[in-house]
Amino acid sequence: MEDILYVGINGEVLAIDVYHGKELWQTSLKSGFFGSKANEDVTLLVDRGVVFAGCHGNLFALDGESGKILWQNKLKGLGENDVSLAMERVIKNT
Repeated sequence: MEDILYVGINGEVLAIDVYHGKELWQTSLKSGFFGSKANEDVTLLVDRGVVFAGCHGNLFALDGESGKILWQNKLKGLGENDVSLAMERVIKNT
């Protein structure tokens, strides 16, 4: 997973091989009005093989290797604006 660059653009998430520039997969985040995705910003965050994508008032979790959408949260009642993402890792002593 560390040799993959994830790109979010126009309602799409792409995985790119960083050494060859080859597209590994592309996933459409059909979230807008009637599935529209043109000019939709996509915010990405990657953690433990999961790509979290915020787009048009929706939150998606994608499998980092295949691009398969694992789940979607429509963030109901919050509008259809850009979505900002942040995560703090808490390491537990065992």
